[in-house]
Amino acid sequence: MRVSTRQYQQIAIDGILDRQRKLSKTQQQMVTGKRVLSPADDPVAATRIHSFKESIDILEQYQANASQVKNRLGLEESTLKGVVDTIQRVRELAVAGANGSLSDAGRQSIAKEVYTRLDALLGLANTMDANGEYLFGGNRTGTMPFSRSGTAFLYHGDDGQRRLQIGPDFSVANSDSGSDVFMRIRNGNRVFATGFDPANSGTATIDQGRVDDITAYTGHEYTITFPAAGQVLVTDDTLGTPVAGFPQPFVDGQEIPFDGIAVTISGAPATGSDSFTVKPSSSQDIFTTVQRLADALNQATTSPADEARTRMEISASIAELDNALDHFLNISASIGSRLNSVEGQEYMNEDTLVNLKQVLSNLEDLDYAEAVGRLNLQMTGMEAAQQVYLKAQGLSLFDFMR
Repeated sequence: MRVSTRQYQQIAIDGILDRQRKLSKTQQQMVTGKRVLSPADDPVAATRIHSFKESIDILEQYQANASQVKNRLGLEESTLKGVVDTIQRVRELAVAGANGSLSDAGRQSIAKEVYTRLDALLGLANTMDANGEYLFGGNRTGTMPFSRSGTAFLYHGDDGQRRLQIGPDFSVANSDSGSDVFMRIRNGNRVFATGFDPANSGTATIDQGRVDDITAYTGHEYTITFPAAGQVLVTDDTLGTPVAGFPQPFVDGQEIPFDGIAVTISGAPATGSDSFTVKPSSSQDIFTTVQRLADALNQATTSPADEARTRMEISASIAELDNALDHFLNISASIGSRLNSVEGQEYMNEDTLVNLKQVLSNLEDLDYAEAVGRLNLQMTGMEAAQQVYLKAQGLSLFDFMR
């Protein structure tokens, strides 16, 4: 078979171009540090590389979510610390205001600081995060959650909790709704709450009561009255009948037990007119608790009955502030538990990421020692091919026909 000069040149050029492509590929591998530049280089490895990269991207997103959760929960934790500090100060002021030797002016001076602390509590409840979102608005993070209308406090958020995925099967709430944090605090002794008729004219006061036998407690509403001198009557308002065994003799400062609970009334009630109530405990927001305390401290007293009402309001406020402190400490404990679980998941994610990246490196990273040797061989081969082609270009029969 005869090979024409043109064919020979084409074969030589194709050989040079092929060597050029291989040399260029090796150079590109060395620049990128990657062995597999396209699926054609190693189809099996390319498939596995794609799968590992997807897994790594997902884990890195989990880590980003975990970081966001930690930042938001950390802000909530520090905000609640400020809330607890404020409530503790308000409680100190309430105890000081309960001092019977204080004048109206002295209590009113204390009330001024309590009102200031109330404003501080509202400010903390309306805290915003670094993204300009309200921390305690539930899912309505763009709306200021709390506002005041006269002596009423309104919540404009919802009960939602935003959750972020931080692991394959693990999501965590990165906040708590304002309704759960600030609005749903049990009043009274957290089982029932005592109260009084504002029209009472006697000097009697009622304590927060206690539970003797929770199984005997009915959860009904009761009214305590004094139908005759030296007598006390407990009426079950839910049933509309007197509690069995009543009326009974009334003894100042002696417990009055009924239906698994007991309350103590001290002082001198006005016969036939004074009354007290016992109702199941309900939710009360912290702002109303502090507002009522401030109003009680700010109230002028012109009679022994006024003094009795003020003492009862302050006493009830102290009990409800204690309930609030327990409530906020429980929420803080829940936040701490979530932060611990997030950190634990972060460690697990990081370990998995390290392993995946190591396997990925083994699959796609270039062996530089082998690549340098191959590059030198390819460059030598390239130079040889070019020299041969140049020599072949100079061969012609006309050079010998002289």
